[in-house]
Amino acid sequence: MEQLNQDNTTQASTTTATEPAVTYPTTPNAEGFFYESEEDSEIGILTKIYPNGNKIKKVLLPKCGRIAVVRELTGNDNKEIAKFMGKDVEKYQSASLTIATTIDGQRETFEFFNSLKLKDYNRLLAIHSDLNF
Repeated sequence: MEQLNQDNTTQASTTTATEPAVTYPTTPNAEGFFYESEEDSEIGILTKIYPNGNKIKKVLLPKCGRIAVVRELTGNDNKEIAKFMGKDVEKYQSASLTIATTIDGQRETFEFFNSLKLKDYNRLLAIHSDLNF
């Protein structure tokens, strides 16, 4: 619809339907996953909280196209992390990421995670850090 301005020129009237604002966290889907924040929604990181309070996050890795699930670690996981680290304390982050993460439903090796493209590795590391540190 066109409107007449005071100077006798016309201007198209633009009316857009506004979508309802999304609130976070979103409502869980049938599997119990939801977006915890707007940032998670933009990146595609889904969260699930189990009745016992344990939390996991699921994401499609942008470079390799595989689905990763990262879980919160417990104190009991420290023994397994120590096995991956040996005496090299710099390996702690990669070792704990290895213990906390499955790819397409399977556990992967320490070397697998270190060989991921940096974009995928950093995505996992950010999720892992959010859950565990």
